[in-house]
Amino acid sequence: MSSQTLTIGADAQSLRAPAEATSTRKARDGMAMSLATFAMAAASAIQAVLYLSRFGTNARTDGFFVAFALYSTFGVFSQSLRVTSVPLLVEPHARLRVSEFATTLGLIALPVVVLTGPLAGPLSHAIAPGLDSAGRGVTAAALPILGVAMVLQLWAAGAATVLAIRDRFMAVAVAYMAGALTGLVVFLALMSEAGVQTLGWSMLSMSVVTCALMAIGVRRSGEARAGRQPVSLKALFGNCALVLGRTAIYLAFNVLFVITLAFASRSAAGETTVLSYSYLFAGYLVAGTGMALGMSSIPSMTREARTEQRATVIATVPRGFRYAILIVAPALAGLIVAGAPLIHAVLPKSLSSAEVHTLQVFAALLAPWTVAALLVNFLLPVMLALGRARLLGTVALPLVLVHVAATAVGTALFGADGAVGAFCVAPICLTVVLFSAAAGKTGVAKLTREIGLDAARFIVLAALAFAAGWAVSLAAPAGLAQDAVAGVLGCVIYIAELLLLARPQLEVLLGAVTARPTPA
Repeated sequence: MSSQTLTIGADAQSLRAPAEATSTRKARDGMAMSLATFAMAAASAIQAVLYLSRFGTNARTDGFFVAFALYSTFGVFSQSLRVTSVPLLVEPHARLRVSEFATTLGLIALPVVVLTGPLAGPLSHAIAPGLDSAGRGVTAAALPILGVAMVLQLWAAGAATVLAIRDRFMAVAVAYMAGALTGLVVFLALMSEAGVQTLGWSMLSMSVVTCALMAIGVRRSGEARAGRQPVSLKALFGNCALVLGRTAIYLAFNVLFVITLAFASRSAAGETTVLSYSYLFAGYLVAGTGMALGMSSIPSMTREARTEQRATVIATVPRGFRYAILIVAPALAGLIVAGAPLIHAVLPKSLSSAEVHTLQVFAALLAPWTVAALLVNFLLPVMLALGRARLLGTVALPLVLVHVAATAVGTALFGADGAVGAFCVAPICLTVVLFSAAAGKTGVAKLTREIGLDAARFIVLAALAFAAGWAVSLAAPAGLAQDAVAGVLGCVIYIAELLLLARPQLEVLLGAVTARPTPA
């Protein structure tokens, strides 16, 4: 049988597939992206624990994590291109060719190279004003390494955007998972040689592998490519403004942590490192659920919005948020109740008892930000699919200004705890604006009520489960056994609660993992 006949038969089967099969495919796409993100998170978690065990928390680790915060911020900004640029590339009515998009990303990378290379010294003073000279020296030394990794992550995200449009989500997931594994191997190999910069070299190696595999995936995607045409300098800068204008809100949203860290850098040595760990944990939860699901659904949402299916597009927000908060709530509760003490019990040199308490406090203070960030990462793709990119550009600067004001007030009143507590103010304000713009006056109340009930339900279930686990664990010997019992019991009780009170949501998540892919 010829390949053409096979293709026609597959197309006919695809046309006969019911709507449920399409929903399953979308769920699998989102699950693939989530699994890839969580694989990266798992590799990062292993490195984080080993890094803590080897280097502890001190002024030098503070210096590295200030630079690493910039890398993380730019990394999330790069990933946001996979959401913001899709409407520019989706046919029909695409505004950019793939070759133009690639050239634009090359231009965007130039300032990153300059800032993290020749200007690494001045930049380290700007982002770490509270560190001593030794700490800022570590920051300046880390920036060139992480700068190259940032550029490669940017290009990898661009390639992932093209693959997403071509429905090659598995290629994207494989590239990210392979990169994460490479980074972990390099970390283990260099830990005794590179000192506090080990994590930077790990990120660089991860970026090299991820970018290379993404490029191979694009080349093998089998899609017809338009001939390359020269682009004028004026058109190139215009394309750059177009892409950055749509992504400004993501850049502004993610630079908020860099601002928070700059305020918190004046606290005691080691607290900046602990705060960075807390944020990385919460940030990976958001990326692995809200952002991953948003990335996998933005192409279909864009097509639906162009056929005036506005209600369908907006309906993705509460549905996606429900499954995200189902996972995020117990993860945060587990970190606060059992995770932080368990790190101290297993690796007593990594965190002191006081730093365990600080980690628990920071994780609790980041909980409101995590909920708001989830909503933002679901609402932004909806706004882009609905063609509201201009509105998003106008709120980027006010978002940063509100955050600076809130952080300054919080720091003045409560020090580092106040800076972290104020982290949720600007995202909550942004959520209110996006709610109003996406749902309109008539839909805001319904959307808010549905999301609010889901958030309250799963947060309360997680809190009760891990509180019960902690209470029972008090009967066990103090230390490792007690912390392990609290964590395991908390997870078991939470799953039991889901089976009783949220079985449909649990079955959908399990179905997304186990369902066979629909032929296409």
